[in-house]
Amino acid sequence: MSNTAAAQAPVQLPGPVQIPLVGWRTRGLRMLGDPAEYFMRQYARHGQVSAWKPRNPRHVFAFGPEYLKRIFTEPEVFVADSFREVRIPEQSSFYRLTNGLLRRNGDPHRRHRRLMQPAFTARRVLVHRENVADVTERCLSEWRTGDVVPMHDALARIIMLTAMRTVFDIDAPERIERLQGLISRLLRVAAAPLTLLLPYDLPGSTFRAALRTCEQIEALLLEMIRDRRADGATGRDVLTSLVNAEDEDGSRLSEAELVGEAYTAFCHDSSTATLMWTLLLLDQHPEVMNDVVDEVTSVCGGGPPDDDQLGKLPLLDAVLKETLRLLPPAPMLIRYTSRPTRFGRYELPSGAMVFFSSYVTHRLEETYRDPLRFDPGRWERESPSTYEYLPFGAGAHNCVGRHFAMLEMKTVLAVLLQKFRPALVPDSRVDRAMRVSLVPSHGLPMRLHPPGTGTSPAPLRGNIRDSVRLP
Repeated sequence: MSNTAAAQAPVQLPGPVQIPLVGWRTRGLRMLGDPAEYFMRQYARHGQVSAWKPRNPRHVFAFGPEYLKRIFTEPEVFVADSFREVRIPEQSSFYRLTNGLLRRNGDPHRRHRRLMQPAFTARRVLVHRENVADVTERCLSEWRTGDVVPMHDALARIIMLTAMRTVFDIDAPERIERLQGLISRLLRVAAAPLTLLLPYDLPGSTFRAALRTCEQIEALLLEMIRDRRADGATGRDVLTSLVNAEDEDGSRLSEAELVGEAYTAFCHDSSTATLMWTLLLLDQHPEVMNDVVDEVTSVCGGGPPDDDQLGKLPLLDAVLKETLRLLPPAPMLIRYTSRPTRFGRYELPSGAMVFFSSYVTHRLEETYRDPLRFDPGRWERESPSTYEYLPFGAGAHNCVGRHFAMLEMKTVLAVLLQKFRPALVPDSRVDRAMRVSLVPSHGLPMRLHPPGTGTSPAPLRGNIRDSVRLP
């Protein structure tokens, strides 16, 4: 064999020493417990690419931007299938609800993307700004200075009510309460480890609970879809846009397709997570909090931002970008190889499960100076590439709702920070936890102070200190 051929021959992936009887599900349970910490350890021990079983690389980890570029630019090789491991029955409501953009590939994905994209452009989402502001102000009217607010529940309510209005145009309390309860239950049982480990319709199982909950959610969605078709669908909500969406050949989304995409559009759990982490990081960096409050107050004058003012909040924008860098809501994503493929110096088999993590990639010292520091000012100095900063993913499967998410989060924060200064209850424990998104596992108790109040960083405990350098 020539030297050139030897240099090009695939080599064995790095990975851990094999332990008998420790299968991928055992490792998977440990990983799901705290994927951020697990991936950081995997990267520290084995580098930017590795495998659980180097001799049989069915479970691969990729963290560096050169590997991520390969994953995102070759979607026909690295395919999305977010719920493959759950083994959802194809004729179930659970399957139809989750059979949206996150699962589709190739021509079906491109078609759905074409039909959905017009409802989520940066300009189009501005029609929802007033709804976001109105819901936020109504919810905050129930808050009182001095109260201790369980911030997870409070923000989740704002985001849920916003989604009801913007996606479904629902404002009736009884329908909101019913759908909110069903969605909350589904998020809870779908994220339970037993749903992945025991995906069978058995009495008392979390998987059965997910199946039955999905049936009720689908029934509600179908009722709303049929109402819009019967009424001519003239509203400005997202569901109406999807019902009316027409492809180049005149085709439209079927009822089953609308169910999946409407549910995809409705899931805003990542916004709740990012808002919580943003308030925590601002509390721990009072000088940044002061500057943000000064900015939103001077630009917005005490009221919610209008369309023009949203574009004049550069510090708030940088704070959100930095929060998404340090604590991306989806620290773990997966693709599957559709065929054997070369991956750098390595060879991957067909069907390999490739894990990648923006949480790790956002901490690479070769890209980010002092990566554990919360530093919104870095966005004036640093310009990471698409594959070095990817809180909303990249490539064909990048988050279709990213513009709406930024509008939603900026509006909520601009309204909230002009009314209150939330401060973490001292000595709270803040640990990362993977639910549907990366969230504080014990919630986030915060006391409400007047907006001009000077506060010091509240002492806290927990593994959040591994994620970001705090006072």
